[in-house]
Amino acid sequence: MSEDLLKLMRGIVNVRNYKNESISEDILTKLYTAFAAGPTTMSSQAGELLLISDKEKRNKLVEATLNPYLTKDSYGAQSWLLNAPFVCVVLVEKRRAVARVGEQGLSIAKQEVNASIQNFRLLAQSLGLSTACVREFDQDQLKENLDLPWYVMPVAILTAGYSDVKAEEPPRLSVSEIVSEEVWI
Repeated sequence: MSEDLLKLMRGIVNVRNYKNESISEDILTKLYTAFAAGPTTMSSQAGELLLISDKEKRNKLVEATLNPYLTKDSYGAQSWLLNAPFVCVVLVEKRRAVARVGEQGLSIAKQEVNASIQNFRLLAQSLGLSTACVREFDQDQLKENLDLPWYVMPVAILTAGYSDVKAEEPPRLSVSEIVSEEVWI
């Protein structure tokens, strides 16, 4: 069982080419539930998903994206988002994030949202879906383009869909390269 779980984890890679096949509401509800099951150490539950299906809003979303090097003159670099069956913006609701511990709550909320994204992607992988997590965007431009209020912070753009693409697992450092005992070396 644990080997199966590790295999699923290693299989989570960004896929940007999807079949023109919708995802059932039942599966989407499961994915939302997996996202909601992410950690919330201070009970802030600051993570939210903003679903983007409308073509005009997708275009506005794409306008705020950048290339992988975050080059400022690369706006619109993630046009593949227009054809993904499922697209959402992962948000942190800042008022809930800071309510209990102040500004440090934003940092904690971002970490928790990243764990929620992993939950979403892990469940998607187990259900035969491919995903991508896009972080290359101009946050202020995205907020303006989607008319988001001051108290939400876009953290990522998350996509899902069925794909024939068999993405290769990226190279990773070995366990011995990332684990130190007692003293960091």
